[in-house]
Amino acid sequence: MTALYKNAKAKKASRNISVVPLMALASLAFSFPIAAISADTSSPPVPAGPGQGIQFTQMQDINPNASTNRPVKQKWAVVVGIASFAERRLVGDDLVADKAARNFYKYLVDPNGGRFDKEHVRLLVNTSATRANVLNTLGEKWLGQLAGPDDLVVVFLATEAFPMIEGGTYLAAYDAALTNVYGTCFSMQDLMSTLKKNVKTDRVVLVLESKYSGAASLESGAKALFHGFNIDLEKVVMGKGNIILSSSRPNEETYGDDFSSSLIECLKAQGGMVPLSVAFAKAKEMTEFKTAHYSKGGKKQSPVLKSNWTGNDLVIGVPPSEQVSGIPSGVNAFLSAEAHYIRANTFVVNNKMDEAIAEYKEALKIDPTYADVLSDYGTVLGYKGNWQEAAEMFKRACDSKPNDSLFAYNYARALRKLNRPEEYLNQLSIAYQLNPRDKDVLMSLSEAASKMGDNSGSVRYLQEALKLYPENAELHNSISVALFRANALPQAIEHARQAVSLNPKLTSARINLGSTLLSDGDLKGAADAYREATNIAPSDPEGHFGLSRALEKLGDKSGAKTELSKFIDSASQTDARLPAAKRRLSELSQ
Repeated sequence: MTALYKNAKAKKASRNISVVPLMALASLAFSFPIAAISADTSSPPVPAGPGQGIQFTQMQDINPNASTNRPVKQKWAVVVGIASFAERRLVGDDLVADKAARNFYKYLVDPNGGRFDKEHVRLLVNTSATRANVLNTLGEKWLGQLAGPDDLVVVFLATEAFPMIEGGTYLAAYDAALTNVYGTCFSMQDLMSTLKKNVKTDRVVLVLESKYSGAASLESGAKALFHGFNIDLEKVVMGKGNIILSSSRPNEETYGDDFSSSLIECLKAQGGMVPLSVAFAKAKEMTEFKTAHYSKGGKKQSPVLKSNWTGNDLVIGVPPSEQVSGIPSGVNAFLSAEAHYIRANTFVVNNKMDEAIAEYKEALKIDPTYADVLSDYGTVLGYKGNWQEAAEMFKRACDSKPNDSLFAYNYARALRKLNRPEEYLNQLSIAYQLNPRDKDVLMSLSEAASKMGDNSGSVRYLQEALKLYPENAELHNSISVALFRANALPQAIEHARQAVSLNPKLTSARINLGSTLLSDGDLKGAADAYREATNIAPSDPEGHFGLSRALEKLGDKSGAKTELSKFIDSASQTDARLPAAKRRLSELSQ
């Protein structure tokens, strides 16, 4: 559940720190709903250059020499459905994805339907369907240990989809964060690569009921004028025996569970022994009719099937040729450790840190290499101020799963807290190499460059982030500040205006716009921007301070005195500007 900490707002917690009231954790990220700590940084060299764009995954032949027609020895399935998200903006009025998953699960384990043994099917819905849980289940922790070369694997996914600006598609886990889609969601590349790497069989059926989320356009980097709503199966290259079913064409929307409910009905025909191709053809007709006549707007939804299947038609309901095998002890150990992990996460969300630590310890007794447990345990230790032990946990998480950028990022944050700047930046560089699209990493690198006086480097990392998240007001505001420091005033003003336009209630953007306009000599524009800031946040001293300066330059002595008085009343007593402000107020009053 490693990304959920980045959804602190969804739990009414501060973005800078916290799970609920975790007001001290401002530098780490959980694997589950909370948030990442703010990007404070220092010294040594910063890695250079933008990362390469993510290519759409290719799923190659896993076993090219396998014979075409072989009995299915065992059958395994993973069923995922998410209608409720930690990111509240993803929760729409079409709350059926979890219901669709539960219905598909019921079909699979029906002795007259899919004929899957219940122990061979994992159902992950809503809070249990975090990015880490989904990828662990599809990967080496569960499916990778179970599915053999002659087995059949079925994966069902019902969730929101994000068509991103580089052309790929990302799927939302429960802990998805719109502010950092590339760091908290999983792409089709992640999904297919995980299956290819871990699953030994060449017979995989993937069913996708993914709805394009309009919320993605808020700030996630989705195409501003996106004309496709679903995954384009033509971009997914598969190996022999793999079949993907998608709920609609890439230029169509998906409506509720019309496709999956139709598919289930058709798969249950003939006592569950209907060929998949026949069931899909009928389900497609039913879906097109239902959506054309009864969906919102009356728009037809046409499901798509892409297949590299060879040989006899696949019948999902075919009984396995071998007696159902039990779950190996290693997998049962993972499931036992996972149960403690999930309980720990529940305690964290309710701010019961000692109880969470007890559960993390129990999970690690069972599986000392459980990377998500190690990382989240480290996050809680950091919250409690035990940064030395937190760093040790993060290092163990990195050792256990060296290709996870979040673990590298968390380890970097702990090293920063321990005042080990060279190691901090080295680890931050590793996080960047692992995922050059993680916004939090890019922001940290930008701040590090700025502190070292490398203004152009600071701007460069923010530009990389803006390419990914072009609608993010805070990023426009940050790059405006960086450009101002780099003496690029016209560009700084342009980005400050964009930040205000994207989020008119962002006080820091209003104040920054006022400051850039003031530097450019536009006194009236600066005063207007500062005044708007004070209207939005009357208790924020920065707006009053800026407005007093602008009004004084405009010759409005009375207005300047009023605003300077408000600044003095609202500023912290440790504010270094207070003595000068009091002297100036006295001078203006003479």
